[in-house]
Formats: sequence, C-alpha cells, structure tokens
Amino acid sequence: MATRERSKSISRSSMSDDTLAQGGRSHPSFEGHMTGDRDTRGTMTGDTNFSTSEHEGEEYDLSPDLAERLVKRTEMRVAQVVSSSVYVQSNCGLYELPRFEREDLNFGNMIAFGGFSNVYELESFNVETELMNEEAKKDERRYVIKHLNPKLASSPKKLVVGAKDLVMEAHFLSALTHENIIGLRAWSSPGISGFATAGRADGFFLILDRLEFTLAKQISFWREEAKQQKGLLKGRSDKQKSFATRLKVALQVANAVDYLHDRRILFRDLKPANIGFDKHEVLKIFDFGLAVEIPDHPDPDTTFKLAGNTGTSRYMAVEVIRKEPYNLKADVFSYSILLWEILALSKPYEGLMGQQVKESVSVYGERPSVPRSWPQSVRKLLRSGWGESILARPTMKEVCKTLEKA
Repeated sequence: MATRERSKSISRSSMSDDTLAQGGRSHPSFEGHMTGDRDTRGTMTGDTNFSTSEHEGEEYDLSPDLAERLVKRTEMRVAQVVSSSVYVQSNCGLYELPRFEREDLNFGNMIAFGGFSNVYELESFNVETELMNEEAKKDERRYVIKHLNPKLASSPKKLVVGAKDLVMEAHFLSALTHENIIGLRAWSSPGISGFATAGRADGFFLILDRLEFTLAKQISFWREEAKQQKGLLKGRSDKQKSFATRLKVALQVANAVDYLHDRRILFRDLKPANIGFDKHEVLKIFDFGLAVEIPDHPDPDTTFKLAGNTGTSRYMAVEVIRKEPYNLKADVFSYSILLWEILALSKPYEGLMGQQVKESVSVYGERPSVPRSWPQSVRKLLRSGWGESILARPTMKEVCKTLEKA
C-alpha cells in the first residue's frame, strides 16, 4: 500500500460487525422494493401474491429470553456505532419521525422477501397521519413496510446481525436528505423493544417510500431496447440518445454517493439491485444495511481497518476482497463497475460465480473490457476508478464533474 494511505484501526464492535465479512448480497430479478440480503445468507426472491398471513405463525415467535437478549444486544451494538459517528449522531432525526403500532397499518401484498428482510405494500393507515395529508394524496405517495423475516427466529446469530443492520439503516436514513436516496417516513412505536413486546423478529419495522422497479430491471429493458434497434435506419441516433440517457442515470447515482462521501459515509454495496426508481421515475439508492461512517481525517487518503469481503462480489473493491484497510475510494471502485454495466448493458464478469470473480479481480487483475467507441473521458474514468491503486482513483466529486462534461 502506498505510503500516503496510512492505516487507521477502527474497533469492529463500534464501526462494523465482523459477521459482515461473510460476503455480499444477492441479485433479485423481480420488480419492486428490495430486501437486500447477502449472497452467503440466503437468496432473495419476490412475489406480489403473498399475504402477511402466509408468513406468520407461532413457529416464528421468539422465546422471552431470546427476545430480551436480542433487544439488549441490538441496543448495545447500535449505541456503539452511533456514539463513534459524527454526522449520523448529530443529524439523526429518527425520533422526530411519526411512529406507528402494527395495528395502525393495513399490510398489503408482499413485494419482496429474503433471508433477512421482508417488504410489504402499505395499503392504508387506520389512524390519521400527515403521511396521507392533501399534499401526499396529490402526489399519490405510496409506502412500503420493511421488517426482519420472522423465520430468523430459528437462527439467533442471523437474527442479531439483521436486527442491528435494520436499526442502523433507520439511523442513517433519518440523517440523510437527498433526491436520489430513499426516504424513511416513519417507524414502529416500540422501537427496538418491539422485538420483545411483539415477541417476534418483525416487531421492529420501517415505513419507506415505495419504489416501482430497480436499476437491474431498467438495464434489462435497455438491453432489449438495444436489440430491437439493431438493423434500423435510425438505430445509430437512437443508440446515441440511449447512451446519453444512461449517462444521466449514472450521474444521479454518482451525485447520491458524493453526497454520502461528503458526510464520510461509505455505502459498501453499490449495485443495480440496490438502486430503484419511484413512480415518477426518480432514481433512489436504498438498502443502507452495510453503510458505515468513517472518521474524518486531515489526510483524505487515510485508510481504515474495516470488515473485509463486505458487499457483493461482482462489485467489490480489490482491497475489500483482500481484507486490506480501505476508505471511501472502495465505493469509487464499485461505482466504476456499476457505471460500466449501465453503459455496456452487460453483467460484469459474465459467467463467473462469486469466488471466481474475487480471484479474477484480486489475483489476476481482471476488469471489464472498455469499448473504444465510448467517450475518452469515460474510458479514462473507468480505468482509474477501478484501478488497483486507491490513491490513483478519483473522488466521487471528480467522477460527477467528468460525467457532467461527457
């Protein structure tokens, strides 16, 4: 590692959970709001025909002892993370948001489920709330409910990890306000203690803005559109327009990540499955379960000892794969792979599985092939962004400036 990339150690108990090193999150292929579970912890799937009753039952109840331990463990872990942060601690607006009992909500169909979280449509409220005021009705705002998968009751270790991640996601989202980051609108009245009072893993929940489809779905649409344009007389002009449109989408993602980096927040799981669009087709980054705030430091190139092998293999920075110290530039690496996918309309390292991708990237230095037809500024940006040297990578602010001129 370069001499300027000085390594700072951060306690695992305060900045990250060592279980996060188990790996990335799976790629859902369905439309709608995602649960964002990790590859090594069960794949995600989705179906809009499930009702809440199909996933509820006494077999998912937590024992009083387990529920009490879960509450205490989660409170302790969250307090450690929040106390070591600067931005999140001083800007957390969680306790200013509306809070609801489960009985105040009418659950609709299940939109997504996975090894860690379930997401449901929020059909309506049983109480009056500002979330459904005249402005909200005019805007046709729609919401979803996200909570832990009740089946985690049978896996205490996963339950503890999932609870901490979901509660921390609430803290992060309540401190962030950006057009391209999903909005947290409300949460459960009992807070963390809801795990004990409800006696279930779904005793703590978040109410979020609803997303209609993911970037993964949009890329599939663009891919099919590109196939149809082949052979058409106006195909070239259509391709140029489509490329420009995709660059604009990529810039929106970059702006959101730059906003996070200005606040020293490292997202750690940039990928199409964690980016969606609302009903107005406004792009939103979501699923902050792996996000972490790193300490401010006079030298922006200082690296920190964070959990390695964290995120999703296909987009993971080389230093994260190697479990070396890293910093905000790990997101720049991931973003560069994502940018290539948006422009190429192809999955990075197609045909390779997680471990094969990691070996190809970290051992053999493999990276996606960049077409010569792309703007030179974009080609240069990609090669520096996913380069081995952390120092040589641009900042997200520099990425934004390059894309604005491309």
